[in-house]
Amino acid sequence: MSLEEDRNNGDASVTDKFRESITKFTFSTPCQPQLDSAVASSELPTSRCSSRVAAVRKLEIKCDVDALSSNSPGKRKRKAPNASPSKKLKRGYAPPEAYAHLSPLTDYLAYGLDVIFCGINPGYMSAQRGHHFAHPSNHFWKCLHQSGFTPRLLPPSEDSSLPKAFNIGLTDLVDRPSSEASELSSSERASSVPILLGKLALHRPRFLCLVGISNWEILHKALLQMTRTTGPSKTSESPGASKASKASAKNIGLQPFKLRYSGPVSDTSVNINETLLFVVPSTSGLVTQYQVRITSHFHNFACLTFLQLPAKVKFFAQLKSLVDQPPLELDTSEMKCITVPHDPMHNL
Repeated sequence: MSLEEDRNNGDASVTDKFRESITKFTFSTPCQPQLDSAVASSELPTSRCSSRVAAVRKLEIKCDVDALSSNSPGKRKRKAPNASPSKKLKRGYAPPEAYAHLSPLTDYLAYGLDVIFCGINPGYMSAQRGHHFAHPSNHFWKCLHQSGFTPRLLPPSEDSSLPKAFNIGLTDLVDRPSSEASELSSSERASSVPILLGKLALHRPRFLCLVGISNWEILHKALLQMTRTTGPSKTSESPGASKASKASAKNIGLQPFKLRYSGPVSDTSVNINETLLFVVPSTSGLVTQYQVRITSHFHNFACLTFLQLPAKVKFFAQLKSLVDQPPLELDTSEMKCITVPHDPMHNL
């Protein structure tokens, strides 16, 4: 063997020993992806090729998942946390023939009552059952009882007993029934005001309580019209005239108007010369504007409860306190006096 061959063999053995010594320092990934033959035969280093291929495959998988989720037929977009729920739309005008199968309710009135409660119009269930405020969700009878007008909670079926037993009357501004008050036209409500004033002139209650702000808006507009057409002169105008003219139709409670009557009296045993006007919110369960916020605690958690009934009872209780006062103790000098003729149909 020549000297050159011996040197080559020595170099090879040294190289082999060096490779074996560094084998234990070699790093390998436990799940290295399988490379395509084209990629494996490329001139790039193995570690760089594997990382690039893994990144490309991860991007392709993500794109496929996004495409499937966006095209899924059952996939719905999630609403924003602060998005408000959709409100129930009010019904539009419904002609009288839409509810021709329902009959109007009977008025329960008498002369010289303490209060006549006037609703907007009979609801669908009330017309079906033939009794005022007959829907189970309506708060009228509960408000009447909890404010002290009745000693017990009356069912709607006892509405006819109110005038004789409790000196309370019931009527409606518009007599035709509907599912919602929004199904009545404005002209229909306005044309019913003279009929209501005729009932008041005939029975002369101490108070007229309008159940519902929209009820008062219609009557308020008619009263202002009466003051412009048949009102007294400026020299005889009462001190509360300007206050009454500026009064908002949105006000709840005692109003700055009083009705005074002309014409014959049907019952001379009771001397009532004027009727005061009071407004309470609608007692319908759909009206949630007037609520009481109550914080209760349950298992160390604070719970907010919104109750409609106590807020509405408060207004009925205010009316009851006025009814309990003797008429002479109520100061009505600053109220706008409106004379109601015996036949109001000719004045509106």
